[in-house]
Amino acid sequence: MAPRLSPSKSYDSFNSAYRKSKEIVFSAVLMDEQSDNCDEAKKREIMELYRSGIKQFEAALRFAKQIMPSEKVDEVERHRVAIEKNLRSTKGRLSDLEKMFPPVSKGRTAVARVQPNQKPTVAVAPSSNVPRAGRIAGRGAGSADRARGPTIGRTKMSRADLLKGVDDKFGGPLLDEILDMNGVQMSDVEGAESAKKALEEAVILPALNPSLFSGLRQPVQGILLFGPPGNGKTMLARAVATECGSTVFLNISAATLTSKWVGDAEKIVKALFQIARNGQPSIIFIDEIDSILCERNDKETEVSRRMKTEFLIQMDGICSSKTDRLLVIGATNRPEELDTAVLRRFPKRILVDVPDEKARANLVATLLKKHKTASDLTSYQLRELAAKTEGYSNSDIVALCREAAMVPIREMSRRQLKQATEAQLRPIQMSDFETALSAIKPSTNQQMRLKLRHFAEISGQVF
Repeated sequence: MAPRLSPSKSYDSFNSAYRKSKEIVFSAVLMDEQSDNCDEAKKREIMELYRSGIKQFEAALRFAKQIMPSEKVDEVERHRVAIEKNLRSTKGRLSDLEKMFPPVSKGRTAVARVQPNQKPTVAVAPSSNVPRAGRIAGRGAGSADRARGPTIGRTKMSRADLLKGVDDKFGGPLLDEILDMNGVQMSDVEGAESAKKALEEAVILPALNPSLFSGLRQPVQGILLFGPPGNGKTMLARAVATECGSTVFLNISAATLTSKWVGDAEKIVKALFQIARNGQPSIIFIDEIDSILCERNDKETEVSRRMKTEFLIQMDGICSSKTDRLLVIGATNRPEELDTAVLRRFPKRILVDVPDEKARANLVATLLKKHKTASDLTSYQLRELAAKTEGYSNSDIVALCREAAMVPIREMSRRQLKQATEAQLRPIQMSDFETALSAIKPSTNQQMRLKLRHFAEISGQVF
């Protein structure tokens, strides 16, 4: 932490670090945009500038925590917010370059000496760990196949590719919402078998053989997952993205799409869909979709109304070509609050309910095995526990197992606890789960479940 300074010196130090960081990063960005992606030496020089700029940003943030002159507090706060935003952006740019030009050990990578009139090349040993994006031979300034720059996430696409036709002001922050699926599979989600089957038919099977799914079999472009919270709606969406081969998974929330500036919200929505088109096959996942696309009324603001209108327009034109592969998945536990026009654009509405008795028993067994927690539970006791947890969500079951695992710990004194090893803890017993049941209750009440079930029968899909 920076040493305590007087308010005036704190402000001067903050201002100095802020100015230096802006100058360094501005210079680095300018060089980055103007340099050829094949020029490894130049890119590594730019990477050092980014690192220097990041250090100055971080120094400015440390000084911002000091006491400032009262008349400068608002100014420092404005600059602090800008610094945090620029710091994230600069780290993103540095990360992109590090993926393209990672640190290499001596003898692994050689940069060919460029002779006059000779095209620059990068020679890489066959066993090199350098990513494919970094093994690009230069083709001259005018080539259409020129190296396209650092890749983002698992997309194997550069920032420039994803932001093609998109204003960087609105599209840049959206790239931070691209998630790596980390190999999540349908089998990783316990229960929800009917929802898995519906998602497989709607998304995964068409991706295996698109030629069979045309005309009346054409896949839907909008899927709504609704049900009580804590039952794996987000995880199901990520599993779908993995199994259907999507390269871009945009995880969007209300905070991502809203803006305090009039006119910006609809531009962000437009940028979102354009990025998805550029990176297809893509999935846009909108969690708590009811918070941004609820039913329109006379009391809502003009900003909210215009954002909803733009979203509906983009949904209508989501696939301008038969070869387009875009999907929007919305998740909510209040589907009845969605605007009717929004519901129409999500023709596949799937209920993701709380796990049944078999799924609850399997989930407890899976959690104990996954975390290598010793247990004396028999198959009969697992079924008995599952019967006692009617109405519990997946997250409730996880909380229950955590609470039960703490019971053997609570039986020990501090002195015993300090000297004990995990192997010395007694196995978890059925009595521990009975104790945990008195502390952990279902987070979803019966009324909510009935309401969701009613919506499923009227407007959704029930199996």
